[in-house]
Amino acid sequence: MNNTNVIDLPASENYTPELALQQALKHDLTDVLIVGYDTDRDLVVLSSRMTRAEGLFMVEKAKEWTMYGGMK
Repeated sequence: MNNTNVIDLPASENYTPELALQQALKHDLTDVLIVGYDTDRDLVVLSSRMTRAEGLFMVEKAKEWTMYGGMK
């Protein structure tokens, strides 16, 4: 999980979950963390083969990417 390359998905207010997932499938991803809301507005968190600590690390890296515009 030391990959410093971040593939940016377009920040879009009109992207559907299906479109975002289709875009993700175009990349050779080894690990994923999916965070979303279901129709009842309940939080749903899904991941592939990672511990909670690794998931938190990924979220923190995404937070940095968001805060610094992908520059850090």
